[in-house]
Amino acid sequence: MADYYKQHWIDIDDGRHAAYDQILAYHPALEPLIKTLDLKPGLKVLDVGSGPGHTTLELARRVGPSGKVTGVDINAEFVARAGRRAKQAGLNAEYVESPFPPLKFPDGSFDRVWCKNVLEYVDSAADTVAEMARVTRSGGVVAAVDSDWDMIALEIGAAARERTERILAASQGIAVHEPRIGRRLHGLFRDAGLTEVKAEIFAGADTVGRALPMLKASFARYARDSGKIAPREIEAWLADIDSAVAAGQFFFVLPQFVVRGIKR
Repeated sequence: MADYYKQHWIDIDDGRHAAYDQILAYHPALEPLIKTLDLKPGLKVLDVGSGPGHTTLELARRVGPSGKVTGVDINAEFVARAGRRAKQAGLNAEYVESPFPPLKFPDGSFDRVWCKNVLEYVDSAADTVAEMARVTRSGGVVAAVDSDWDMIALEIGAAARERTERILAASQGIAVHEPRIGRRLHGLFRDAGLTEVKAEIFAGADTVGRALPMLKASFARYARDSGKIAPREIEAWLADIDSAVAAGQFFFVLPQFVVRGIKR
């Protein structure tokens, strides 16, 4: 259980793969986040923790046939499925199965390195950021996007508030290794020797239930696997969430920290 934060990304059943295809699909709302990479045709890009590969393919579209995007992920099935998608789409993207850190690429291999909602789960966020900087060429861009679990806001009604707090705490306690990674990113980028480090925070409010797949497939699962929340309580919580959405009383915010730095 001690390394659940990592192992649950290795052991993924078909149902969770289907959920992640929905949760981690590319959406135009990601545009402000991707913009920080300043992508251009011909660039070589690394996607660290590429998951099902949907965003990787969007990056590949932007660098065009003269560029190339490489995704690296710890999950073999993610890599296989993403590779098939890239082939079907005719995009210049490849996927590599590998744990990290370290990243198994030579120094200065990429013009851009991207990492989204991954550093909260790795063994060492500091070592991973240092590796991201190492594999970036001089003058290249490193960008990371991540959450800060202490800043989650979920409101589904006063009656459910106490249970919600316990479930979120149980989820955090088991699922993430670096729960405050969002606020730490700026310092980690500077410690890795990156320059012109800039941070932005995007915190749009979900009032219609867009986050339901994540709450149901991830947060509820984490709470259940923690052993601290009874299954009947989790089912009741999920019912409360559905009721709040139907009544227009659902409110969810998970701020995304976007940090960008330049390799010397």
